[in-house]
This record gives sequence, C-alpha cells and structure tokens, in this order.
Amino acid sequence: SYMVAFSVIGGLLIAIALTLGGEKTPGGLVIPDASFWKTIEKLGAASFTFMVPILAGFIAFSIADRPGLAPGMIGGLIAANGSFYGSEAGAGFIGGIIGGFLAGYVALGIKSMKVPKAIQPIMPIIIIPVFASLIVGLVFVYVIGSPIAQVFEALTAWLSSMQGTSSILLAIILGAMISFDMG
Repeated sequence: SYMVAFSVIGGLLIAIALTLGGEKTPGGLVIPDASFWKTIEKLGAASFTFMVPILAGFIAFSIADRPGLAPGMIGGLIAANGSFYGSEAGAGFIGGIIGGFLAGYVALGIKSMKVPKAIQPIMPIIIIPVFASLIVGLVFVYVIGSPIAQVFEALTAWLSSMQGTSSILLAIILGAMISFDMG
C-alpha cells in the first residue's frame, strides 16, 4: 500500500501532461520535447521509478522492522534496474517482491544473532543494513537477478502476445492477477 501513492502520482502527472500538452500524431498523443508538459511527464515517470523499491522496502520492513527497510529498497532498486545483472527490462515487480522477502529475512537473521553488548547499539543502524544490503545485492546480481528477469520478460511477452487475439482470456488472467494482488 505504500507504493500506491507513487503509482497514483505518476499516472496522474503523465495523464495530465498528455491531456493538456499532447499533440495528435498518427501514432497517438505525443508531448513535444521542449515543452513545459514534457517536464510534467518526466516528473510522473520519476514517480513510477520508486514503485518497485518502495514495494520491496516495505515488504522487508514488515519482516525485519526498520533495519530491513534500506536493504529492501536497495534490493528493489537492483531488481528494477537490470543493468546490474545484464538485463534490459529488469526483474520488475516479481524481482521486487523476491528482493523484499530476501532482504527482510536476511535482516531478520542478522538481527537475531547474539553479539557483544558494545555492538548492540549500532546493530540496527549500521551492521544490519550494511550487511543485509551487501548480501541481498550480491545474491541478486550474481545469482537470481538474471533468471528472474528472464521469467518477467517471458511473462510480459506472453501477456503482450495475447492482446487482440484472445481478449477474454487476457482479461481473465489480468483479473485473476489483480484479485491475487488484492488478497
């Protein structure tokens, strides 16, 4: 639910930019590059870039509390940015969910370790976030990032191929995905 605001802001700003500043072309509405409305569109797009990191961060937060938040967001950013592991599309929401769970449980595991009393005060602000971020980042970059990105790309291509050919089946699949997402 924390990412909903980012989705709403992004969608509304892009819609406003297209509605008020878009020019009709044979390919649809296009916003001129040098216009004020292009800036509004870019602000909307910037809001969308936060969705996967926020999703992953708050999944990790729900598992490990505050020490999991930063590692989850870092894992979500790595999931959304395929350049870390050689993918153009990234691992998307699926990667963000996996990154959030991974970060949360890694942070929780580190949090449950017995440490000397002198180190306990810095555990939630330094030790847990740094080591959890490092572990999640390395696991995502070297082990799971590319396979998850391939699954995400295949799923996206499969859903895109259904447009126009089987609208009813596509609507059923999308409806089921939304229902699953909403619980």
